[in-house]
Amino acid sequence: MKIETARHVVRWFLRRTGYGAITAPWQTVYVLPERIRDAGLVKHELVHVEQIQRLGAWCWTWQYLWGLLRHGYQDNPLEVEARKKSGMA
Repeated sequence: MKIETARHVVRWFLRRTGYGAITAPWQTVYVLPERIRDAGLVKHELVHVEQIQRLGAWCWTWQYLWGLLRHGYQDNPLEVEARKKSGMA
């Protein structure tokens, strides 16, 4: 697991979508430079890393995408779990 400052296309994507960070299936968290010290955000993303470890990268990716399609971002079960466990609920 790694936490990295988002650069290039990832930074552009995060700014374009309004997200502060994103977790990749290969267990790397990319965080906007100005949010790198945001403990709550990083804790939220680390819950996604825990989910990947529990479910496996392939299964997590499909569950995450299915959750987005079926429930939208806010009600995606993996996001709901991450918000609860990180104290961001």
